[in-house]
Amino acid sequence: MRYFAFVLFFLTVFAVSAQERSLSTTNKKAKKLYQKADELIKQRDFDSAIDALKKAVKKDPEFTEAYLRLGSSYKLLRNDKEARKNFLKAVELKPDHKELAAAYQIVGEYYFKDGDYDNALVYLQKMLKHRPSGKGSDAARKMAEQAEFGIEAKKNPLQVNPERLPKIINQFQIHAFPVLTADNQTLVFTKRDGVRPTDDEDIMISHRKDNGWSAPEPISPVINTRQNEGACTMSADGRVLVFASCNRQDSYGSCDLYVSFRSGNQWTKPANMGPAINSSSWDSEPALSADGRKLFFSSDRPGGKGKEDIWVSYLDEDGEWTEAVNLGEPINTSGREVTPFIHAGGNSLYFASDTHPGMGGFDIFVSRLEDEQWGEPENIGYPINTHLNDNTIFITADGEKGYYSTYKAEEGKANQSFLYKFDIPEALKEKQKTTYAKGKVSDAVTSDPLGATVELIDLESGKTIQSVSSDPDNGAYMIVLTEGREYGLYVQKNGYLFYSGTFDYNTEETFDPVNLDVGLFPIKAGNATVLKNIYFEVNSYKLEEKSKTELDKIVRFMEGNPDVKIEFGGHTDNTGNEKANQELSLNRAKSVYDYIELKGIDSSRLSYKGYGQSKPVAPNDTEENRRLNRRIEFQVM
Repeated sequence: MRYFAFVLFFLTVFAVSAQERSLSTTNKKAKKLYQKADELIKQRDFDSAIDALKKAVKKDPEFTEAYLRLGSSYKLLRNDKEARKNFLKAVELKPDHKELAAAYQIVGEYYFKDGDYDNALVYLQKMLKHRPSGKGSDAARKMAEQAEFGIEAKKNPLQVNPERLPKIINQFQIHAFPVLTADNQTLVFTKRDGVRPTDDEDIMISHRKDNGWSAPEPISPVINTRQNEGACTMSADGRVLVFASCNRQDSYGSCDLYVSFRSGNQWTKPANMGPAINSSSWDSEPALSADGRKLFFSSDRPGGKGKEDIWVSYLDEDGEWTEAVNLGEPINTSGREVTPFIHAGGNSLYFASDTHPGMGGFDIFVSRLEDEQWGEPENIGYPINTHLNDNTIFITADGEKGYYSTYKAEEGKANQSFLYKFDIPEALKEKQKTTYAKGKVSDAVTSDPLGATVELIDLESGKTIQSVSSDPDNGAYMIVLTEGREYGLYVQKNGYLFYSGTFDYNTEETFDPVNLDVGLFPIKAGNATVLKNIYFEVNSYKLEEKSKTELDKIVRFMEGNPDVKIEFGGHTDNTGNEKANQELSLNRAKSVYDYIELKGIDSSRLSYKGYGQSKPVAPNDTEENRRLNRRIEFQVM
């Protein structure tokens, strides 16, 4: 109805204009046919009106008003090809005439839809010259601004060369929302079998092989159903999946978000994410952070700034999602912001908007996190953004590749969309590189896989950066690492000594993926673990501030295991005097002992001993080996 009223408005404008002045033709038969078409249009007999108008322009090929009425009639019938041809003919006959302001706007829009910003701007500016305010002027002004933006963007294109993913992936009608695990070995996306919203929509999964991608398969029969499973997102380790589905029996509104967890090769039955996230409105297009603890999504619920906004929820310490909050400015506007994507590094939020300065329709923008605040969104540029609706993107964890979906005209295939990839240009590179560590957690004695908590902590701030679980079926885990930080890695499970690891990416020259299998020792007399994040000043037993994270871990371990008694053993390398090394190792072990006792752990459960250089774990022949020998061990007594 809105479209019909819109076109009738233009028909009325042209009719009134013609009545207020003499027609451009002097041909009586052409005038008579035009007047006949006018009556037919009032009767809404558009086919007959078009026939009369075609005869009129045949009588007089320069009959401007007849071309305008033809263009409007065809537009009403959604025949854009013929509408465009006739509007163009009219504006060619009168290239700068006040009474053709509405026609200039329509022609400008046609050029804009083709991405021809230069010609679009010419006609939109003509429209605004003759009608700077009133009906249609605001829309024309916005489109003119977008055309100017598009012209500049095309002058400075991103250096990208998009490559369509192979046919084995792009084998469906619609492909959207590509997501990859941090190691780039698993691809998940949404497919639809037809162009109608009612056509079946499912989530597919493919794995990287030596010779490319495997044939996509439905991700799981417990996830894909007769309902449509749409926009999806996944944690970096591929073990948490969040997706949108509409009109389910347990839905709070039209579309809700659901979550499923993978253990081994099996996915759990999806669960509605609950009222903290879902509402009685449309909730969709989720974006999960690398560790699965932050969820961004689109919603048109009340309380936002525009029609659709981006919202966020956090997973709290009890495993419950907090009440979703609107991201607010500068992300959300009075228009539409949709399809968020949070990069694995956690500092870049991508999303689509039809209101931030762009090239038309939806463009993709990126906002960077600085001092816990999202910065002003930036249009990521042409040719990723175009005059079409561009609204999905995924950047791999290492920041090297981008994936997105877009529609391409294919002969005999209407409205088909494909998945593409491209090399990330310098202009879009993350400021800090990101990689991953993965491996398996097992019982160090039996080698049985363990489901354990894997926690990554920034040692400088003490802030938990990631917290994931290893797969209880096979022990697999994966975490994301970002350069410029020094991390403590902790793997812990009830009944076991915790594992302490370290990653120093403040000074690392290489930043490659890490394979790290972890064996946890049961809490049993004689079993020990090395405390790798206890730091002392050089040739001193004074604890450095960044040791606090690990020291507090020990306190919590002792509190959680009240019957356990432990010894702190200090060790050194063989550099320097043996007696001095013995004394240093003793004093360092006592420093740890003192800290733990001060935190309220009974001294009867604690002891310390200095071993000096007597128990090396590696030859003292390299700096790396000597570093391994300088350590504090944590042993069950």
